[in-house]
Amino acid sequence: MSSLTNYGQAIASTTVALLQMLSSPPIGLEVTAYPLNAPRTGVSGPSVNLFLYYDSLITYREETQRGPSRVIAELHYLVSAYPGDDGDTDAGSHRAFGTARAAIERHPVLSVPLGSADVLQVWLSPSPLTTEVLTALWAAAAEPLRLSFAVMASFTLDASERVAVVGTVRDVVKLAGAGAIAVLTGADAAGKAEAAASVARELGKPLVTVPVTDIVGATLAETEEKLTRLFEQAEHRGAVLLIEEADAVFGVRPEVLDVDDPYAGLDIGSVLDQLGHAPSVVIIGLGHLASDELADRAKVEVRFPAEEGSAAARTSG
Repeated sequence: MSSLTNYGQAIASTTVALLQMLSSPPIGLEVTAYPLNAPRTGVSGPSVNLFLYYDSLITYREETQRGPSRVIAELHYLVSAYPGDDGDTDAGSHRAFGTARAAIERHPVLSVPLGSADVLQVWLSPSPLTTEVLTALWAAAAEPLRLSFAVMASFTLDASERVAVVGTVRDVVKLAGAGAIAVLTGADAAGKAEAAASVARELGKPLVTVPVTDIVGATLAETEEKLTRLFEQAEHRGAVLLIEEADAVFGVRPEVLDVDDPYAGLDIGSVLDQLGHAPSVVIIGLGHLASDELADRAKVEVRFPAEEGSAAARTSG
């Protein structure tokens, strides 16, 4: 599936696919994609114009989904009919309008190529458009009102590509920015603690080490309160934060959560959003694998297997 990083290409390719669908036989309309106030150059006879006037992005994650979250993109086009001449005595603009409207109804799904190996499935549906909205669109372009209808083109993309890379402690130091998240995974607890201390030293900042139970509550409001209090403490301002014993919240969790799990109803993505307000780098220590939510947000993962010398090895390079 294409990712949100290809959104610009997805928009352009969807517009081109709509143009081609309406202009190719047997429909055979003259079709443009001009701004509403652009001169109608290169057009002869009745035609229709596609104008993208609005888009929206809705992010979601299915309960059973693994990997990056997804986003539903909705593109709203104004499809307007133009006469072939000022008189339009044969109602050619009406015929073009009806032909385009019927074509959208008959072709509810477009297969839109993205590059050489990716195809985007785009669903088309007429979109309600009030007289007030229609009038406002044309008034904003300082153009007379045209016979028009709206169509929504929707498709799904991966919301993000995993950016975390398996690296070294030096890579964590390079993050440096406030709220940047790094993950230390593995059974070598001493090595992870030493690595976090090394990051703080390199950055010239204090290190604050807390267990996950001290900063995450059963609700998002409780978590926000705990984190705000932590960030505002004078001795912690600007400090590197190491969250230990974090598997219960940020590790891979079972598909069906235990009713006694204190974090069963917690939105992990929202907790990570709150950590984004941290004054410096946030380091999350895990004994095992990171959850999908954390893997989506983390910039660097450093692994610490339980073997002698692992800490020294991870600080090199």
